[in-house]
Amino acid sequence: MTEDFVVKSLCTWLENQGYEIKRSCLGSSRGNDIEAVKNGKLLIVEAKGARGNLSTTKRAKFDSGQIKTHLGKALVKVLEQKGLHPRAKIGIAHPHDYYLMDVLATVRPEITRLGITMYWVRDNAEVIEE
Repeated sequence: MTEDFVVKSLCTWLENQGYEIKRSCLGSSRGNDIEAVKNGKLLIVEAKGARGNLSTTKRAKFDSGQIKTHLGKALVKVLEQKGLHPRAKIGIAHPHDYYLMDVLATVRPEITRLGITMYWVRDNAEVIEE
């Protein structure tokens, strides 16, 4: 599942939850992947995929080292946003992939403890919020 699929699916889900999407980044666009507003409260989400967006990507999905590197970058970015926007809801979105979830199992509770919402996007575009 690509990052673009995660972003598009989460945007649709958020709209169905009453959010207005202010910004979404696809491909190599820079900035927050998703910025949305509901009842005057800002939501900022950093999205990650299970493989690269390019059709020429040779790997079917990222290995555990790549997953941890991408999560580390996502954490730095969302923590920066948490500092810039202390009243905003902050989240990280990932594909709902059991391998990925297993690799991240030990850090997921700590991410939640930091006040960061985890979004898991399934292949059918269904979203689980944790």
